[in-house]
Parts: sequence; C-alpha cells; structure tokens
Amino acid sequence: MDLEQVLGPNGLIAEQMPGYEYRPQQIEVALAIERALASKKHCLAEAGTGVGKSMAYLLPAIDYALTGKKLVISTHTIYLQSQLLNKDIPFLQSVFPGKKFRALVAKGRGNYLCLNNFDAEIGQLYLIGDPNLRKVQNWSLETETGDVAELDFQFSGWSDICSNQDTCHNQQCRYFGKCFYYKMRREAQDADIIITNHSLFFADLGIRASDPSAGVLPDYDAVIFDEAHHLEDIATKAFGVECASFRVPNLLKRIKRVKGIGLDATRIQTLDGLNASLFGTFAGSPKQEFFLNEVCRGDSKSEVEDSVKVICSMLDGVARELSDQNTDGRPELEERLSGLRRMTTRLKEEMTTLFFGTEDGFFKWGERTNGTGGRASNCYLRYSPLSVAEILKQHLWKEIDSVVLTSATLTNSGTFGYIRGRLGVPECIETAQDSPFDFKKQCMLYIPRHLDFPSENPYYTDAVSNEIEQLVKASGGRAFLLFTSYRMMNAVYDRLFGRLPYTMMKQGDMSNEALVQEFLAQEQACLFGVHSFWEGVDIRGEALSIVVIDKLPFAVPDSPVNKARTDAITASGGDWFRDFSMPQAQIRLKQGFGRLIRTKTDRGVVAILDSRLIRKTYGREFIRFLPQCPVTVRMDDVRKFFMESNIEHRTSNIDL
Repeated sequence: MDLEQVLGPNGLIAEQMPGYEYRPQQIEVALAIERALASKKHCLAEAGTGVGKSMAYLLPAIDYALTGKKLVISTHTIYLQSQLLNKDIPFLQSVFPGKKFRALVAKGRGNYLCLNNFDAEIGQLYLIGDPNLRKVQNWSLETETGDVAELDFQFSGWSDICSNQDTCHNQQCRYFGKCFYYKMRREAQDADIIITNHSLFFADLGIRASDPSAGVLPDYDAVIFDEAHHLEDIATKAFGVECASFRVPNLLKRIKRVKGIGLDATRIQTLDGLNASLFGTFAGSPKQEFFLNEVCRGDSKSEVEDSVKVICSMLDGVARELSDQNTDGRPELEERLSGLRRMTTRLKEEMTTLFFGTEDGFFKWGERTNGTGGRASNCYLRYSPLSVAEILKQHLWKEIDSVVLTSATLTNSGTFGYIRGRLGVPECIETAQDSPFDFKKQCMLYIPRHLDFPSENPYYTDAVSNEIEQLVKASGGRAFLLFTSYRMMNAVYDRLFGRLPYTMMKQGDMSNEALVQEFLAQEQACLFGVHSFWEGVDIRGEALSIVVIDKLPFAVPDSPVNKARTDAITASGGDWFRDFSMPQAQIRLKQGFGRLIRTKTDRGVVAILDSRLIRKTYGREFIRFLPQCPVTVRMDDVRKFFMESNIEHRTSNIDL
C-alpha cells in the first residue's frame, strides 16, 4: 500500500473525509509499523495527540492481514475497541471496497451469557428478586451475541449466569451449538483482524505459556498494542495470582443453591468462618496497601499459615463431597457438581500458591478496598512478579513474528529506554512523532513558583484550593481538575464547594461516562477527577479550556508494588528515582497534559501546581519533554490569556 497516496493531502482518505487534515507524522508512524510487519520485526511507535495513530496502524494491519496472516489489535479500553470496530474499520472498508477483510472483537468469557448456567440458576435468581431478571430472560431469547455490553441496565446476578471456565462443559454441554462464547471463538478463527483488550491478551498468553495448544485466542502472527503504556501493569496481574475475600463465600453460596445434594453443614459454616477470620487479619491493616509479611509476623505468621492449611484441607473435603453426591442419573446435576468441583480445586491451588509459593522474583502483597456506593468492602491478596521483562522475552518477543507497541506516551526524556527495560523489548524499529498541533499558539503552561511544597506548608491544601479558585474563575469554569489522590481531591472539593459559581462534580458521584456527559451538558462546569480522568477522555472545543494538575504524579513510594520494584533496582546497583519513579511520573504527566488540546482549534491553559518543576533540578526534565508552549509563573498572564483572542507573540517569562 502506498501510504502517501492514502494519507497524503490529496489521498484516498482526504477524498472521502470532509475536513481531513494531512499529518506527515501519521505517515511516519504508519511507515514504521508497515516496515516492522513486513520484515518480522518489533516496533515502538509514540504518536503524540492528534497524530491519528489508529489510522496509522490500521492501514498496515489491513495490508498485513490481506496476505493471509492473522493479526491481533489489543487495547486497554472498551471505548477504543468500539471506535475501531464501529467507526474506523467500517470507514476503511468503504475507502477500499476491493479489499475484503473481516474484523471481530473478542472478549473474555465473563462477558458472555452461558445458557446452561442461566438454566441452572434461574430459580434462585427469582428468589433473590432482581427486578431486571425478566429483562435478562427476554434478552436471552433475542440476543445473537450474548454479550453483556448489549444490556443498558445493571443485573446483580450476572456473575452467576455468565460463561465460566470451571462450569463450562465444552462440547458435552447441551447448549454447545448455541453457546455465545464458542460462537465468538469460531468467528475469531475466520477473522483476519481480532480486536481484544490487554487483559484477555495476557490471560491468553499466560495459558499458552504452560500449554501452547490451549489459548483462548486463535493462533496469530502479529499483535499491535494500542495504549501500550499499560502493558506492565496488565502483564503483572496476568502472570501472578490473586485471591479475594469474597471468593470462598461466593463459592459456598453457589454450592448451597444446588438442590438435591447433601453437604456437611458444619464444614461449610466452619470454612466460611475461617475465611472471614483469615481475610479479616489483612483487612485490619492500617495501610490500604501492604506487604503480607508486614501484617503477619512471628506467631501471627504461623497462625495465618495454619489457618490457610486448614482452609485448603476443607476445600479438599468439599471437593470430595461434591464428587460423592448421588445424582440419580441426572446429567444436568452432574454438570453443575463437576463445575463446582473445578472451582473449589482451583481456589485451593491459588491459595496454596499465594501463601506458600517461594518462586524467585515474586512478592506477596495485599489491598483492602473501602465499600462505597453500596459496594461491600473487600480484601485482595496477590502473588506478583517483580518484573515481567524476562517473562515477556520468553513468551511474547521470541514467539510472535512482529509486536508493535504504540501510545501517545511511550517515551520519557526523549527515549524508549524505560519502556524497553520494563517490558524486556529487544532491538526493534523505533519512531517518536510529536503532536501536529501548534502548542506555542494554542496553549500556555502555568507553574506557581510561590507555592510551597506540601512538607513546607501546614496549610498546603488551603493554598492549592485558593490557587485553583483563581484559575477556574479566570477560565470561566470549563475545567478539568486532576488530582493524584482521592484524599486531596475530596479536600479541595469540600473547600471550594459554594465558593465557585459553576457546576461542580467529582469522580465517584456517578460513572465516568455520565460525568463526561454532564460536563458537556453544562457550559461552565468543573470536573474533579483522579486516575482514570488523566487519560482516555476526549473533550474538544470550548467546553474544556483549562486543565489543573495538583502536583507531579509520582507514584506512592511506599506502596508494595513500587517499594518492591525500587528495592530490586537499588539492589542491582540502579538509581530507583532516575530509573523508575521519574519515568513513570513523566509518562503520567504527559497523559494529564494531553487532556487539553485535542484539535488544531482548541486553546487553553495547563496549570501544574507544583513548584518543584522550577525549584528542583529534575523539574526542568519534566518541562523539557512536555509539548513546547509558553510557560509563565504569573496568574495575571493566565487571566490575560483568557481575555485575549490569540497568543501568537506570547513568550516564556522564566528561564528554563
């Protein structure tokens, strides 16, 4: 494919897309990916905001698939999957009517209705009394996909009726011919391009690592990861083990709901109580995240291990009881019991690995969640790899012909060094393309030199609140206020509530999607957000005119994951701040900065309320690799920016 003829100013896409903007950076990204796929090489491609990376990788992906090769496109968010399948790919199919290719979204089992589970659980679901059960019944008779995404309402019993690897009977199931999950898998075999998410991709990779013939996805020749800056976190979870406080209670509830069997009631009650006591030990930690050995030491450790041994022994007993049940020749009952046996055995094996695993390069930690919005509090215990680099070298980079990583934020300090080291990326094709937007004309960066560090000012939260109040009044609302912690977000929100003459909303009040829609519906809204609002949110035009970031997004240094990894870096002779914390924060800051300018006509201010950018030597490194725009330390300049019609001649007033 001649990419210049397709993406050029007078190319095929320009002919069919009104208002098309030619971007040479897009062609450079597409050429690098095309070269990698053609030569069976790997590729790292950073594409700044506005480059159009989706189109840049879809064009070479389609050409590659048309050669008879199968390609996977993996994303982090459902939103991007939907955009690819429902917008970008249909458009390209219309641009190239002679190029016939098939694309399909593949999701994990839990997204699909299991007709067998539905039959088995429906009686109990009626007793639970979810008012949406009748809607689910009607939908089950009409749906062609069985995909939960089709439901426009919440259903409390979904986890009981969705497809589950332990309760699945494959070809022995009476519903196998109608099974929605296996229908998706059959269609995936025939698809040229499979669109999936990082979680399913790495779950599949983990399965293939132990049994190459047992993958969830069909065999493929190449993979393109969009939103690739999330890969380390997703791979870490996929190649580790997790046990949650609700696993045993949920299993026991499912077992109790099976009519016509008899189990030792004392064993069930004792097992439930032991599990509650075990996880209560960790849920009582004063820290929200903790190392397991911080919570249980000395005699406490022995007590926990003894408790786990008893729980595992009792799970073995439950599994034996399920095997010994008299099913009176009822195949549907035997199916349910065999599935429950597998669930019981899997849970026992995972708890054994979690508490007694001693594999080098793994660490044990936990997290407790506070129940909000009617949700219960839970505790999660995890056995995680310190690094996924060697795992991915063996099971990804060596096994797949071509792997492409792309994102708006893959580099730090101008290189791919951090991402390559964390993911074990071998020598590959690299390209880093800046945004085509004119940030010098469209944007200003404000950094308050006068704002003290948190450790220097006991009234720091008040100072940040006052700063935000001035900024938001200067912009007339239309603000994203991004925080590095819920604690700070809530504290500032409480201080400013009633002081700002604009609609105020904050993350957690409703779903993120609903918050964005409400923000767009208001003319001068202020949205307070944490974590997920730093990326993936695309607000264009005057609805968003200022993005305020409370401080540099350094990860919490004493969180178990960061502490384990920084200690490992130090032990190997590295510099944990330079090699780990700085790169992470740079990538995160670029994500937050990128919320503002989304089109060539957008304009506004990014305010980073952290004077370390100016007062610390390393701060210059952050500014140097942000989009280059005028920088000011004066609030008056911000006010003038919003009053003036253009800033073409504005220049920086600080020496960087």
